[in-house]
Amino acid sequence: MHTNQLKPWILLAAISLLSACQQSDEEFLVGRWHSSGGPNMIFEKDGTVYSINRGPRRKGRYYLDQESNPATMIMDMRGSEINAVLWFDYEAFSPKHFQLTPTYVQRTGEKKERAELDRKLLFQKLDPQESQASQTQFKITTTPQQAP
Repeated sequence: MHTNQLKPWILLAAISLLSACQQSDEEFLVGRWHSSGGPNMIFEKDGTVYSINRGPRRKGRYYLDQESNPATMIMDMRGSEINAVLWFDYEAFSPKHFQLTPTYVQRTGEKKERAELDRKLLFQKLDPQESQASQTQFKITTTPQQAP
């Protein structure tokens, strides 16, 4: 075979290899995420999501619909004090960043409505080694008080 005939096959093989090595968005989401303008999030492989925003963790379920255009993330937070199903436009744009844009909200017993919040929420993935290192870096020790 001539070199010119091999080039398309080499290109096809390289593209196939690269696409096979990419993470799915569900795998990409698993972990801890920080947002400076909204809640911090923890996504688990089993579809559980935790929202942490000025208080206790709120537990829910998440689903990523990549067939829609734009991709949509749905969070069912009815089992928490949020008590609503939330819809977001979802966009991952780097290995450590994604954004959610609120689109709809449906509180229990009410109709689905357009979300009032119209800003994009930018999330950055936290490195598990860094968060563990920062937790162990500062240790608080106490010594028993001695009676005067």
